[in-house]
Amino acid sequence: KTELQAEKLKKENVEARFEALRNQINPHFLFNCFNVLSTLVHKNAEASSKFIAQLSQVYRYLLYNQEKKIVSLHEELEFIFSYTYLLQTRFGDNLTVENNISNLRGSEMVPPASLQMLIENAIKHNVASKNMPLTIRLTHEVDYIIVTNTLQKKETKEESTNIGLKNIVSRYKLLSDKPVKIEKTNTQFIVK
Repeated sequence: KTELQAEKLKKENVEARFEALRNQINPHFLFNCFNVLSTLVHKNAEASSKFIAQLSQVYRYLLYNQEKKIVSLHEELEFIFSYTYLLQTRFGDNLTVENNISNLRGSEMVPPASLQMLIENAIKHNVASKNMPLTIRLTHEVDYIIVTNTLQKKETKEESTNIGLKNIVSRYKLLSDKPVKIEKTNTQFIVK
């Protein structure tokens, strides 16, 4: 049973790494980053330099941690800072990502890129516009990290493999005795 669980976890990690890399390295993501960078280069050399530094941090994290089953929450949050910097530079006031995670023990561990997948899903499936800004909040309560986003579904859905959230649920099932909790209200989508 233990060997079967280990193999299943291995498979889930491979799928998660693939999904995370695909989300980051796909031509659409890079195209958007390069468009933002192209605009910044002509307007503000300092801002373009910071954007490049954050983009390199995102890729460095993904490459260094792709083989790991878990990473410290601290490392994941540093990665999320770089990742959301890129997104907020692109979306401006149309997107707010609030990180309210603090006062933790320092020993918390998470699967790599799991928070990124939840943020990416929120952006992928919801409107983020001037009239309908998208807000994503990262918080915590005892034994749970919580990612909440305003629910404002896009009329035209983007292509989706539907494995990101399922993958996170499966990975946590193998790593923890606490289940992933998914809640949906009229105004919010919440993953604990």
